[in-house]
Amino acid sequence: MFNIGFLWLALSIGSEITGTSMIKKTNNFKKLGPSLLVIGAYCLCYFALTRAMGYVPVGVAYSLWCGFGIVGVTFVSMLLYKQKPDLPAIFSMALIIGGGVIMNTFSQM
Repeated sequence: MFNIGFLWLALSIGSEITGTSMIKKTNNFKKLGPSLLVIGAYCLCYFALTRAMGYVPVGVAYSLWCGFGIVGVTFVSMLLYKQKPDLPAIFSMALIIGGGVIMNTFSQM
């Protein structure tokens, strides 16, 4: 069965990844455009996370939000800032994704 909460959660995760990834571009909030993008992205992020938690259990929503946010920011940082995760980072992200999938698939929360 489809759960609209996961659409809200996806929007929250996407906007969190956007906001976090753009913080460096604000130059300590001295650049207006990137600063407004970060503020707007975080406002949308928390609004959508609040909506998601109306449909998805808090523990599931927050763990997926944190985990996929970490992985997403890492991937965006690879593109924007040419940062390259090392083997421990890649292994850790695989564990995060695996944990999110297991929790969502098998948890009865």
